[in-house]
Amino acid sequence: MNRLKQKVKIKEPVRLRAKLLANGNQSLYLDTYRKGKREYEFLKLYLIPEKTADDKAINAATMKAAMAIKAKRILASIYEKGGIKNPDNSLSIKEWIEKIIMEKDGKQSVSSIMLMKRLIKHLHGYRSYAKLTNVNREFCIGFADYLKSAQALNSKKQLMQATQFELLNALSIVLNEAVRAELITSNPMRLLNAKERIQKPESTREYLTPEEVKSIIEVSADHIAAADDIAAFLFCCFCGLRYSDIYNLTWENIVDTDCGRMIVTTMKKTRRQVKIPISGIASSFLPESGAPQSKVFSLPAYGITAKKLKKIATAAGIKKK
Repeated sequence: MNRLKQKVKIKEPVRLRAKLLANGNQSLYLDTYRKGKREYEFLKLYLIPEKTADDKAINAATMKAAMAIKAKRILASIYEKGGIKNPDNSLSIKEWIEKIIMEKDGKQSVSSIMLMKRLIKHLHGYRSYAKLTNVNREFCIGFADYLKSAQALNSKKQLMQATQFELLNALSIVLNEAVRAELITSNPMRLLNAKERIQKPESTREYLTPEEVKSIIEVSADHIAAADDIAAFLFCCFCGLRYSDIYNLTWENIVDTDCGRMIVTTMKKTRRQVKIPISGIASSFLPESGAPQSKVFSLPAYGITAKKLKKIATAAGIKKK
């Protein structure tokens, strides 16, 4: 008589388990044995008590999602043992951000690219080597805590809260990009509550009074004709444009109408088209007209203008930023 073949029990490197919660739900997690250590990954997926057909359907969908994540982790383990590079699990968070920078460079603002580069440097002080697929809620909470006591890159001063907020928000942006690229299933930053996040500080804006603007005009009278940036600043004072909008303003954006001269442009920040009347005093700061597609003001780097304006403000007795 032939012996019955014994079934071979395959030892899984990743097991799906459930933990019973006080509210009766079951929290699904992965139990992984890797390099002599046991690791637990809670999936933020929950099975609910099955009282109706809808409950069963929800649990079935939840289990399907959990099994898909489990399959990915097993595949990654097989790749790792075989020394094969897994395209879905090989990128570190640092490498992923660098890839985004390469793809976005020239397509996004310089400030956005610089923020991503600063994010990499601060992650280097935290855990930039972490695999993108291992960036979870605990990673994000830890990075937020790190930022709260981190120093600025070019000084020993503690990071300002506004900078902390920007960097944590930048991490959320790159994780959203990873979701869209189907490298991760969800953005763990969304799991943080208000206390675990860094709150955006309330901004206090200062405004120049008419008298202060007049003082700046008097102090800079000798520079306005020769310095486009000072003339551009004063032009902005009387029409309300931002630096980014005045920088890209061309002569075709200045239109003569029955109601007088107007600026017709699309605001860079809001992407909204606006029509702004140009008053007589605003017109006095405009240079001579040029070709339709040439810029109205030839502006230097923002930092150069900022330093020049600071000196003029000081000479005018203005201490506002």
